Amino acid sequence: MTVESKPFSETDVITVPELATRLKVSKFQAYEMVSIHGCPVYELGGERQKRIIWGDFLNWFRSHYVRQ
Repeated sequence: MTVESKPFSETDVITVPELATRLKVSKFQAYEMVSIHGCPVYELGGERQKRIIWGDFLNWFRSHYVRQ
């Protein structure tokens, strides 16, 4: 049985470790990124309760990290 990889949906709500996996960066780098002012992260409590809407993050990431 093969596991099919489904594409990421822009409505996915993900954790910071999941963000790190999707961006192929370390968890430390992902936590540093979500601490930048303006990053669309929802804080539901403590450090481990941060959530990100994938589509919102992608839009922010593209505008924040565009090379000009």
